[in-house]
Amino acid sequence: MANLFQMIENTAARGAAGLLPEARESVVSALRTLQGPDGGFAGLDGRSDPYFSFYAWLSLRALGATCDSDRLCAYMAAHRRDANKVDARCAQLLLAVEGRDAHVSWLALAVALLRGDSREVYGAFLLLLVSAHVPSWLARLAWRRQHRFFSADAAARLPTPRLAAGLLLASLAGQSGACIRAALEARRYVAGGFVSVPGASPDLLATAVARFALWHGGLFHEYQGREVQANKEDLMFIEASWLEDGLFGMSPAAGRGDAEHTFYALLSLGTCR
Repeated sequence: MANLFQMIENTAARGAAGLLPEARESVVSALRTLQGPDGGFAGLDGRSDPYFSFYAWLSLRALGATCDSDRLCAYMAAHRRDANKVDARCAQLLLAVEGRDAHVSWLALAVALLRGDSREVYGAFLLLLVSAHVPSWLARLAWRRQHRFFSADAAARLPTPRLAAGLLLASLAGQSGACIRAALEARRYVAGGFVSVPGASPDLLATAVARFALWHGGLFHEYQGREVQANKEDLMFIEASWLEDGLFGMSPAAGRGDAEHTFYALLSLGTCR
């Protein structure tokens, strides 16, 4: 089965390739300024953070740029067993891709899923992401433990990132995830972008994960043909979220950009081109 991480990287790289050279250099420069003396990249509070370091690294890779990887890997190695499971998964994946650690084995992933280490769909998604390749049986196992949370009524109330992770799990397991698709399509904002919950304003996280999940399942290939204007509006929303500090923010109204939303922008752009 396809490497899930590679699919995400390839999509973000396609988004980065669509930027003008001067725009690409501006984003790279802004990202590099976030790396601190300890090797980590700054989060929203200005201090090094493993989660934001992961997204800065992803963004630079998509842009075809480098950073001080030795210092970054040393910083992330100190966080690979953090109590915060998301931080730990981010550190483990970065170190594995950089060749500083082994990918998590299929057996270890299966044991983790069965014993409940991922108590909701995003945790299961991260577990699959740290595997070099996701075998069909493992995706089916993850989906079997999660599908009951995605009835039509429940899906309508779930946040968009959880819906997107659920649709990706369903697709990897060979399931249609029809209820999740319908709920995700309903999150499209009338003027472009997707919202995280009904009634909210659009944001880059919701836009990136919704577009990628729908695109991965094959829907966007026909959806873009039917709704060219909607696709253009999404693109306008993404580009408007590029802020004066050289990074992308949560939305055009954000006060400043950050590494996480910069990657979401590249991922979103990759589904628009």
